[in-house]
Amino acid sequence: VGSDTEADAAARVRDLPPTPALAADPATPGDYDVVSSDYELPGVKLPRMPQPIEMVGHVVEPAPGADTGPRPLVVFLHGRHSYCYDPTGEGGDDWSWPCRPPLAEIPSHLGYDYIQQVLASQGYATVSIRVNGINAQDYRLFDGGADARATIVQRHLDHWASMAGDHQVDLSRVVLVGHSRGGEGVNRASIQIPLDAPYRVAGQVLLAPTDFGTQTAPYVPTVTVLPYCDGDVYDLQGQRFTDSARDLAPDDTSLKSSVMVLGANHNFFNTEWTPGIAQAPAWDDWSGRRGVCGSASPSRLDASEQRDVGVAYVAGAVQLFAGGDEEVLPLFDGSAVHPASIGAADVRSHAIGGGRDLRRPAIDAGLSLAEGADTAFCQGVISRSPDACGRTDGLWGNAPHWYDDGELAPARRELEVRWNEAGQSGGLVFEQPLDLSDGRLELRTIVDPTLGDVRVHLRLTDAEGASAEVTPEDEGLLRSLPLDNRVGKRWAQSVVADPGTATGLDLSRVTRVDLVGDSADGRVWVLDVAAAPDALAGVPEKRLPTVSLGSLTVDEGDDPEVQVARVPFTIDGEVTRPATMTVGVQRQYRGGQQRFRVDLAPGQTEGSLRFEYSGNTVDDAPRSTTGYYAFPVSGLMTDVYDGRATVLDDDPEPRVRVRAPRRVREGERIRIRVAVVGARSYAIYVSGEPVRGPGSRPRLSTSDVPAAWLERHYVDPGGRSRPLHRAGLYLYDRVRPRDDAGRISVPVRADGVKEGVETLTFKIRVDRKRVVRTVRVLDR
Repeated sequence: VGSDTEADAAARVRDLPPTPALAADPATPGDYDVVSSDYELPGVKLPRMPQPIEMVGHVVEPAPGADTGPRPLVVFLHGRHSYCYDPTGEGGDDWSWPCRPPLAEIPSHLGYDYIQQVLASQGYATVSIRVNGINAQDYRLFDGGADARATIVQRHLDHWASMAGDHQVDLSRVVLVGHSRGGEGVNRASIQIPLDAPYRVAGQVLLAPTDFGTQTAPYVPTVTVLPYCDGDVYDLQGQRFTDSARDLAPDDTSLKSSVMVLGANHNFFNTEWTPGIAQAPAWDDWSGRRGVCGSASPSRLDASEQRDVGVAYVAGAVQLFAGGDEEVLPLFDGSAVHPASIGAADVRSHAIGGGRDLRRPAIDAGLSLAEGADTAFCQGVISRSPDACGRTDGLWGNAPHWYDDGELAPARRELEVRWNEAGQSGGLVFEQPLDLSDGRLELRTIVDPTLGDVRVHLRLTDAEGASAEVTPEDEGLLRSLPLDNRVGKRWAQSVVADPGTATGLDLSRVTRVDLVGDSADGRVWVLDVAAAPDALAGVPEKRLPTVSLGSLTVDEGDDPEVQVARVPFTIDGEVTRPATMTVGVQRQYRGGQQRFRVDLAPGQTEGSLRFEYSGNTVDDAPRSTTGYYAFPVSGLMTDVYDGRATVLDDDPEPRVRVRAPRRVREGERIRIRVAVVGARSYAIYVSGEPVRGPGSRPRLSTSDVPAAWLERHYVDPGGRSRPLHRAGLYLYDRVRPRDDAGRISVPVRADGVKEGVETLTFKIRVDRKRVVRTVRVLDR
């Protein structure tokens, strides 16, 4: 896409007609005076991390004596960021932990104070917690530290349970707010916290979150905020917190909302990650100036504008979840409204749950008989497969609803509708009629941005075959998301229609919904169709049973026959009805993936997964690890989603012998042979590097070897002659499993000049072994 198109697309975002302003702006400060304080508790030692994790909290709450009544508690958790910086500005980059002087800790937990201040003025108690100790050590953890972050959140809640009365805190109404990996951390805490804990998670807000485990928290209302110009979590994988929740439990009425913020990046939700106002060095995570998301784009939000969005949508979610204020619900349910405090920022949303009655393509809805349009069910993956929804090149990171082809998570199926003439139609027919007599009709719909905006109307058909047409809001105009050569998200927007405008059919028994194209052409994907109620449904006081995978270690042995071991898993909670998960398997060295289904029976408390291996008498890698990854499908949730099966090799390592000639003459080659004795299954890599070596004799120089040979080894032969150990020369060889030796050789020119004896010393590296050999070069 050319630069003119990019500029037009960027400008068009801000040129959209304004949506109606919400009557009550959740960002409006309240009447209470606010006080701030900080606490520090003894650190917490967590598995696989040598240093304890700090227990530091930044509290902002109504002033003592404020007559707020019991106050909900809002807990903030920052994400993974640099943890040390040099206040002197000299650029120290010591990455040790804890920070060593003159380096100081980056106070990432102070970066949400601007939201805390507003919430506290409205009568909420808030605390933002610091986890630099996890950020410094989570590279050791298979799950990136999600479980560790969840543990620290619970330790802070335990602390608040001991002092709730002193702060008028109502711990039955806790809202967790997590940013980036903090979002994944608080979601994991929501999964883990049992119903009999002395606190209850009433909801969570996830800002630009990661979701490496493809997890979500059933029965916990959740708002996920996605920045369109996120240069860190570029693929907006946080969308999975909404999508993954859809099919887990039929009685889960918790709202799951996704909010797309056009022009927002990853970092600016945290003031300590924002250049110009952060204590430590900070940056705009979206690089470059050009394009829809470039820093010069008129559609980009500056840091202040993005914070305005953060305040409005975090405060709105807190008021909805902890305060029960449904006046703010239109911000999250796909309605075309905005809070006045965000100005011209373009923010869109869609939702599932909350009492919606959904129909899902290829699950409880089939294809209707299309009239002219091309319709099909496609698989929600990015692949060249003809049945993939994302079969277009260049989609990586731009299709948050669809998995990459190599992922192990089970994909959902969607309806694809393509038309090339106005009036063509296609849609879904439902196994069970949909009741649209009380509420509104919603379709989560992706518009193909390469074809631009489209216009549609909907045809509804009842169980008796009567049909009527309705036009969605905004006269059926579905606006595509902005597109350039780096970004163009395929993200579902809400198509909202009032079925009450349809006449002559039984709205309580709608069996078919068709999209009718009103534009000349277009392509859309429909994730699901729903009858949405006017008010949120109550959420059951329940949790799904959670599965945690274990690990095992076995000795390889010598038996070449297939051996079977079992990777254990445990279930926390009661399985009351059949449940299903998908397990993906990824082998470390043998490559390849597999995926299989696991069914759990009512009453089951544990189980195991089959692991096959075989022995040999050949030296392999010291340990070979196979990863097992569990993905919930229905009736359960995962906690520890990643298990391991490790095979320890028990065969001797091959012996390595390095042989080099003691002397050669000019015109001959220096040949160093690396012999490998012993069977093995892997290649051995040999490298050689000239070094200064012992003695005072002259060293072999660049003029003593052919210039063409130097060039082939990426050494410039030009300029003055210089010793080879100063020339940046490196030589390599690979000893494959079937080979018995590797070789390194250097040709020596016969220049006819009487130079006496010269030397060349090589440092030879063979895996972990280091050998030095010196060769004397004699005149002819």
